[in-house]
Amino acid sequence: MRPLLLKGHTRSITYLQYNREGDLLFTCSKDNIPTVWYSDSGERLGTYHMDSERGHTGTVYSCDVSHDSKLLLTASGDQTVILWEVETGIFLYKWKHSGSVRCVRFCEGQYSRFLTVVDPFSTYPASLNVYSLAASPED
Repeated sequence: MRPLLLKGHTRSITYLQYNREGDLLFTCSKDNIPTVWYSDSGERLGTYHMDSERGHTGTVYSCDVSHDSKLLLTASGDQTVILWEVETGIFLYKWKHSGSVRCVRFCEGQYSRFLTVVDPFSTYPASLNVYSLAASPED
């Protein structure tokens, strides 16, 4: 087993996760830009960041990839969770929260649902939120 050298992030990696097949590796970092890599070679395939409106502006703490590797959720200190299309890197939707979002997870076996864990902020308590994804973007 040889170590992988992931060249691309400009700040510390905060989280990493394989997809189900183990051929892709997703990383989150303090540079605000989630990234996907080939897990066998460490070659960077792409990033998930469009601009300040369609990307994160704070540390990305967590991510989760759907069972079929089509969707990626990312959670950030900028108080948002973003849904991305894995293959193209296209921004699909952004959910705003009351504090830093520390964790995001798809529901096992039912990828139309996911949860987020949010830090307390000001007068807002810490929270765990459950969401359902619409069947189509128009919904």
